[in-house]
Amino acid sequence: MRRLLLLLAVLTCSALPATAQPIRVEAIGFGTVTSASDRDAARRRAVADALLAAALVAGADVAGHTSTSRGIVTSDVAMVRTVGRVLDHRILDETLSGQVWRVRISALVGEGTGPLCPIRTLLVTAYAPQIHVDPHGPPWSGELAGLIAQRMVEGLARHPAVQLSRVTDRAMPRTSRNGEGFDYEVLTRGSVRLAGGGHGFTPVIRLRMAGPSVLELDLELHLTAGDGTTGVQRHVRRVRLPGASPLGGLAVLVQPGREALAAALTKGADRALAALLDAKGCEPVTARLTSAGEVQVGRANGLTPGSLAFTADGGSTQMLEIVHLTARSARLRPLDPTVPATALAGRPVRFIETGR
Repeated sequence: MRRLLLLLAVLTCSALPATAQPIRVEAIGFGTVTSASDRDAARRRAVADALLAAALVAGADVAGHTSTSRGIVTSDVAMVRTVGRVLDHRILDETLSGQVWRVRISALVGEGTGPLCPIRTLLVTAYAPQIHVDPHGPPWSGELAGLIAQRMVEGLARHPAVQLSRVTDRAMPRTSRNGEGFDYEVLTRGSVRLAGGGHGFTPVIRLRMAGPSVLELDLELHLTAGDGTTGVQRHVRRVRLPGASPLGGLAVLVQPGREALAAALTKGADRALAALLDAKGCEPVTARLTSAGEVQVGRANGLTPGSLAFTADGGSTQMLEIVHLTARSARLRPLDPTVPATALAGRPVRFIETGR
């Protein structure tokens, strides 16, 4: 009966167009306690039930697949994929009556990124900067670029959403994990590959002469996720070089002259860096499932035992709960007992926090 009601709700919601603007809705979910140790898990299932109902308000794609053999229907399956996303939610009330949890939530649903960020920790590795200096520029341009890169890493470490896991003078690896076995630098110095769920930060620094005594900084800040997706923020600023000094061209290499020039060039770059990190910090934790239901993200990425995972691709929507959690990994179990973890191998999942 429960499955029939859910199917009717899905079919009703699928007729609604996807919302262009986020809307606030209320939804109710239920979860049945099956044993003494199942109390918390049943509550999470109730929250997941409510979240799915809320997401369906924004629309759903329903695809039917029917198999026949000699004119006889052997299987008839409806695949449901939510169109909307829960951008933010809060629990209004929750009650346990007998063996059944009832959870009522208020959710903001729509498309894209919500105005409120989930709790997220970015594990960031700072890689060597890419530096390009004008051959006609001052001879100390390279040293100045290094100081600018240092200021960016310091700003990175100060951001509240960032856990700086490593700072290296090496470039972000482009070879596969198997290819590292033939890389001399990896064999002699170790791997600097991203940790599970981590991000790589690379500043691209270009210094050029924009006039007889005008130096221009063209700064690109790259934040690359483990799946290769990259966010970029750009900062461009020009400053007039100091006039004649008894020290000549060495003047800007002496403190505080060098610091002052770097500070002038990077004025406003902190806003570009914050925008880059805030955008990534507002994205939910994502990972890809193995055949055993494991993902390479964990507590260090902001997950808790109360986190729920939703499949995040074009297939049918499935929900999973965390059954084992470590600092850098987690093992998930589908909430639908008829779906084995192996059936979801290779699919991406997106996490949402349920509160406990």
